[in-house]
Amino acid sequence: MAPRGVRSVRASFADATAKPVSMLGDDPASIEPRDGYGPGAWPGAPYDQLPPSCPVSPLGIDGKTAFFIDSIHQLIDVSTSEWGKKMLVQLFCARPNFIGYAWPRWSEGKGGKKPVINGVDVDDACACLLKAAAAKGLFDPANRVRGRGAWLDKHGRLIWHSGERLWTVDGGKLKASLPGEIDGLFYPRRPAILEPWAEPVSVADSPAQSMFEDLCSWNWERGPLDALIAFGGIGSMFVCGALRARPHLAPTGDFGVGKSALNDVIRGALDTALIDAANATEAGVRQHMGLDALPVAIDEFEGSEDNRRVNGIIELARVAYSGGRILRGGQDHKGVEFIARNSFFCSGINLPPMKSQDKSRFAVLNLNKLKIAEDADGKPKAPPVVRVADGRMLLRQLMDGWHDFPRALADWKLALHNAGLSSRAQDTYGTLFAVAELLLGIEAMEEAGLPVTDHARLGAAIALATADERAEQVENWRACLEHLLGSGIDAHKGGERLSIGGIIEQIEKGGVVLDHDRASLATAGCAVLDEPDASLPHGQHRFLLAVPHSSPALNKLFEATRWKGGVWSGALKQGRSDGVVRAGDRVVKINRVSSRCLLVDIRKYDEVMGA
Repeated sequence: MAPRGVRSVRASFADATAKPVSMLGDDPASIEPRDGYGPGAWPGAPYDQLPPSCPVSPLGIDGKTAFFIDSIHQLIDVSTSEWGKKMLVQLFCARPNFIGYAWPRWSEGKGGKKPVINGVDVDDACACLLKAAAAKGLFDPANRVRGRGAWLDKHGRLIWHSGERLWTVDGGKLKASLPGEIDGLFYPRRPAILEPWAEPVSVADSPAQSMFEDLCSWNWERGPLDALIAFGGIGSMFVCGALRARPHLAPTGDFGVGKSALNDVIRGALDTALIDAANATEAGVRQHMGLDALPVAIDEFEGSEDNRRVNGIIELARVAYSGGRILRGGQDHKGVEFIARNSFFCSGINLPPMKSQDKSRFAVLNLNKLKIAEDADGKPKAPPVVRVADGRMLLRQLMDGWHDFPRALADWKLALHNAGLSSRAQDTYGTLFAVAELLLGIEAMEEAGLPVTDHARLGAAIALATADERAEQVENWRACLEHLLGSGIDAHKGGERLSIGGIIEQIEKGGVVLDHDRASLATAGCAVLDEPDASLPHGQHRFLLAVPHSSPALNKLFEATRWKGGVWSGALKQGRSDGVVRAGDRVVKINRVSSRCLLVDIRKYDEVMGA
């Protein structure tokens, strides 16, 4: 193997000698024959079939929209109202003479001369292209078109779409091809972004180790473990389109913790392959994402008095985590549809409020004040600088080692499963650590303090380190019940406003349901039933909280939550699997009204919660 410096020179030389992509080619005058046929005289003219060597390729039709790959390999969608000469010129922009050749409009030659082409028969041209698109059948761009970024082919190989070229590694060699169709999927030409390093990159050659050491210089709350999670997140951004689950990163901290410098590292590594935005809206981010599988960096990801802007981004990140379909309205009542396959890097001072299902898709990293690093002479060190070349090498390294990713991911998920982490946590952290393993190798991860070769200790260490973060990810039924128990009601005792949970606690201590306690709960639309239970010592009773499926009083308590309008009933039913909610409903009289209620076993709830 050649030394690293030699291989770097080779890669630079390969970049310098790479031929630029050109779609122009020959475009003889319209009157000139092509493929042995004169103007407008090809088989099937004017619209039974496409002319030979037509530079525009039909993909299919969906409703009033036809889809084509134009003469420079871009994806073009054409609605019924857009057909005309201008659209033909757009589709054939690299071969404009072809339009006049294929669908000529003739005029009689003067003085006995041959007829001459004096324009284009636009109707014939449009009819021909539409018929060819119809022959291809129905076309769904959301499922059959792949923009820029990383993808998997049907064999599980990584494809990198850099806009101008498609890149794969085959037998250790980097291969490039023009955008087009692969396995029935279309990769249209797009503006150029980051390209992989031209030479193979091993762990020994990679800039990964120095980048990881630089990341360790930040003052992470959990030390090198957080640096490793951040590094795995950076690596996963390169290949987010090829992942089944796309973990998102959310570094947070006050001024002076290095968030801006961390963003500079991300920008330096990903360069043009990053959708970079500050103070962005969901619509703006979504429009820039389009059909690309590229990472998104959001600065100023802040909680505030009005969280509507960040809530839209959180919802977009939720869908992108698992590659969900997004439907939005468009102009002329034409819907816009695409599948989001993007990872998000969202930094800010205060993490905005998130639902538990959203927070479980983020690896939240807390940063403390930076420690001033000094060089050998005692002078402050310059902040780390990541070059575009480093990012290209990381991308190539991931492409070279991608065949080992399924094995690494399975190993990490098994270790996390054995440590008791949920399937979502296994997907999130397993992916981050598997990508980090491909880039750093086992030895470097061991040196960072992770016992990679000891799965039992490894899973336990990660479970302990992420316990607080995962504890905030409360199940839906539990969050709903805790909101109910913590709700204050219009009843006071000793000058203090009572909560539903507080009243139940008084009832449990007293052993009986007092009249004023019943009345207090009734104002909130609930009731408590006490039942003798032979399984409990000393004739103790089991207390059941009766929660109606429908109640004006309860709707008021849930008014500003996602469980309003009776949704609380469906949410609480999810607690049946934990034995907290009784499977059989019961009719209970509350405020003289008979209501069908769910029964929440308070003692069982305390047991499940470890109280």
